[in-house]
Amino acid sequence: MTTTRAAMTYATALNRNELFNSPGLRRDIPSLLHPEEEVLLVLPGVAGDFPDVMIATGARFLLAAVAGPLKKAKIKREVPAADVTGVRYRPGLFSKVRVAPASGREITMVPNRKVDAERFAQEFDHLIRTGSLPS
Repeated sequence: MTTTRAAMTYATALNRNELFNSPGLRRDIPSLLHPEEEVLLVLPGVAGDFPDVMIATGARFLLAAVAGPLKKAKIKREVPAADVTGVRYRPGLFSKVRVAPASGREITMVPNRKVDAERFAQEFDHLIRTGSLPS
């Protein structure tokens, strides 16, 4: 089986986070991506058997969920990358990362780790403002 660009860039972005043991994050989520899509940022949600995950690619922003052994991973919300206008995160107990699309309601998720959420919010904000990730 060939590894796609999407799977490789997803794995690289995912590994920047402090991870918990969720095989579904590694195994299931890449199937939701287009094979040639470039994943720029990933943020896992609260640890559990079926966590949510935020994914920023060059073309779109996704909130996806790992599913159980009998179900496939699924996209919960999706917006084109150009429609994302901002990202916010204030650390605290059960604080959510909030991604604002140009229209519609915010996309929110409780992150697994505060430090990962802070990095994700800073880098995503830089990406939104400049069109590239900080070096």
